[in-house]
Amino acid sequence: MAAIIGIPGSYAIFPSPIFHVSEKYFVNKAEMEAVKLNGGIPLPIPILEDVEQMKTLLNLCDGLVLPGGADVDPLYYGEEPHPKLGTVQPDMDEFIIKLLNLAFEVKMPVLGLCRGEQVINVAKGGTLYQDIPSCYGKEHIMHQQTYRSNITIHNIDIVEGTVLHKIFGSTKLRTNTMHHQSVKDLGKDLIVSATASDGIIEAIESKDGTVLGVQWHPETLIYTEKDMNKIFKYFIHTMAVNYKNGK
Repeated sequence: MAAIIGIPGSYAIFPSPIFHVSEKYFVNKAEMEAVKLNGGIPLPIPILEDVEQMKTLLNLCDGLVLPGGADVDPLYYGEEPHPKLGTVQPDMDEFIIKLLNLAFEVKMPVLGLCRGEQVINVAKGGTLYQDIPSCYGKEHIMHQQTYRSNITIHNIDIVEGTVLHKIFGSTKLRTNTMHHQSVKDLGKDLIVSATASDGIIEAIESKDGTVLGVQWHPETLIYTEKDMNKIFKYFIHTMAVNYKNGK
């Protein structure tokens, strides 16, 4: 049976002609498509407050994919908000961090995409650059492309011997880029598995190989840059299947 991959949703408030505003939970189509295309069964997860309910939902899953989204609230890594901080959703952060800690306890595989990588690092006790242009303190390349998200824009250097290196079999990769925050201080038990030419961290993973986070958006490249499917194939067929078989 195929691995079930939980994808935490997000929420948004939309204008409504009937109710003035309408609040909705949603999961991006791109993440759903990436999981389905590569042999997994996507399971959308709404924001929950009750830990026992979180555990019940996690018991249905063989892995978690954390999507991109709003900035991570600096409250969760002990900083005051920078003037260039974008939109934050503290209730979403609280839920995701609780969910992650439960997943870490049972060594459930986790794949973080863009914001997903950042919140993994924060959940592990790490910090972020709240805004690369004003906080990084060095010259840097473009990290917020103005082109379509299914186009790659810059290169990254992959560290040999990492899970990411195993996935791609190369130390070079070209990616898209749509972020103004990034990992600063690494969280506990994490290593850097890729960097951009300016030194910005582009991928992290856990020392035990159960957690992988990438700063780009491979889910929007699965049709235009088909090698990006390798991330989802490995996550679903190796990491999640091994976890499923070991339950």
